Amino acid sequence: MRRPSTPAPAVFLLAGLVFAGCRQEEVRVYQAPREEEALASSGASAPAASASRESASARPAAPWTVPEGWVEQPASGMRVASYRVSAADGRSADISVVALQGESGGELANVNRWRNQAGLDALTEAQLDGARTPAVAGRRPVTLYEIVGEKPLLEDKYRVRTLAAILPAGEMTVFFKMTGEDALVAAEKPKFLSWLRSVETGEREESSSTASAAAAESEATEGGLPRWEVPAGWRAAGPRPMRLASFEIPDAAGAGDVSISSLAADGGGLLANVNRWRGQVGLPAQDEATVRKESKTLETAGGDPALLVDLAGSESRILGAIVVRGGQSWFFKLTAKPQLAERERAAFEGFVRSLKF
Repeated sequence: MRRPSTPAPAVFLLAGLVFAGCRQEEVRVYQAPREEEALASSGASAPAASASRESASARPAAPWTVPEGWVEQPASGMRVASYRVSAADGRSADISVVALQGESGGELANVNRWRNQAGLDALTEAQLDGARTPAVAGRRPVTLYEIVGEKPLLEDKYRVRTLAAILPAGEMTVFFKMTGEDALVAAEKPKFLSWLRSVETGEREESSSTASAAAAESEATEGGLPRWEVPAGWRAAGPRPMRLASFEIPDAAGAGDVSISSLAADGGGLLANVNRWRGQVGLPAQDEATVRKESKTLETAGGDPALLVDLAGSESRILGAIVVRGGQSWFFKLTAKPQLAERERAAFEGFVRSLKF
């Protein structure tokens, strides 16, 4: 059956799916850690409580195709959807969709939380690349993580396997996750990937590779990306959770990374974001008056003011720009070794000046 599209693809109907969170979810055979409990402990923001109190009968149809054999469960807590699949011998796996405001802790923290649930050691930021697998949710590229435990944690005889995908969706981050007994989750992987592909994003019917290329070449998209001019030497990078686009700057001493992201309203505020970036390069926090004094403003091609900061640590340097317009905050950040950041400073400022929303 054809599902309705939405004029706001960045949230692809998920806002309407925050429903019926009041019923107690049934006890599962395997007591895998619940996603919403872990996220709540990290301080992530849940959808509005008033929305979670909607009746199940009032909620819209899910914007995806539910695979055969998956049984819908009450969507309690932070979940906007919940399913369960069971084997004949009683083994089972839990499937959840959680949609939260902002970055919800960041990619590394979430991957390491899932690894901890499977009894594995944490990864470093440098090790994340080896854990990523490209996948597609609707017509948007996402990164898939497949995490397999080494010890029997479920009933002391089954290993845990987790499939998880993180989808940045405008001001929200959406988590699609299946976790449960190792062999069962492995057998359900084709259905999990098919489920992701069925997600209705509301975007134009074009291939994800075409959409990525269009973004890299500064074409405006229905997802709301601004136009920009890509500096020479920058190349489009693969999908990254919590980002709308990424670029890589090759360099023998270590590649530079450029990220584009967006959050609703002020995105937490200028001071909080700049101090977060300062912490990433090992600098102490500052007060807002000092931040504004040490920053500068330039005008984008679209006439919007962009506030620029230059944060130089001993090992890395961040060139950042923040644009606030139309109830949305946009973040453009170049992270690189100090020498590469200095070399690319003019290119980064030119990139920011080229922005046109």
